[in-house]
Amino acid sequence: MAVGSRLYPIDNIFIEGINEVIVSTCYNAAPMGIILKNNSLSMIVFRTSHTAENIIRDGWIVAHITHDPVLFVRTTFEDLSSESYVEEKIGEYHIQRLRSVQNWILCKAQILNKTSEKIFVGLEPVHIALTPEPPHPVHRGFNNVIEATVHATRYILYQDTKLAELIRHHGDLVMRCGGESEKRAMKLLYTFVNSKNPGTFFE
Repeated sequence: MAVGSRLYPIDNIFIEGINEVIVSTCYNAAPMGIILKNNSLSMIVFRTSHTAENIIRDGWIVAHITHDPVLFVRTTFEDLSSESYVEEKIGEYHIQRLRSVQNWILCKAQILNKTSEKIFVGLEPVHIALTPEPPHPVHRGFNNVIEATVHATRYILYQDTKLAELIRHHGDLVMRCGGESEKRAMKLLYTFVNSKNPGTFFE
């Protein structure tokens, strides 16, 4: 296991472009896209979110790397219990990370720019915990859960029927290409969306 001060080159962990992880801040977790560009990490966060509020106050995030589709859906639509987190003191940072995820990276988070709607955050890894997992091939079921989850957050806000169609499209692919975890995650997503917009999906 690689833990602590040994920091890997970030392009050994992240791929150029947007990398989907689950970000924790103070007793809050949500899927986020971490951007690797020009050998530096950053992310864009809506100012109305708890994540933005915590970053502005505390100056850190933990990026969790996981292939658990149910966790991606749950952290999108609900708050996890406090028992879902591990409290830990690392250097100057008092963090809360997800108990169920073994691969995680603590990053210093610095506000680079702000607009009325978003903050632009630069990330600097300061502590890495990685397990020696074998490589995973591209999994169409898992990838389609992620795409459906992104569309679902926007559908709940805007009730755009085109977004609902996209969610159904990705859901159909999950049911064809996914395993039991991906199918369970997709059914959970339908349940969350229906709780906000009743009757959108037949589960």
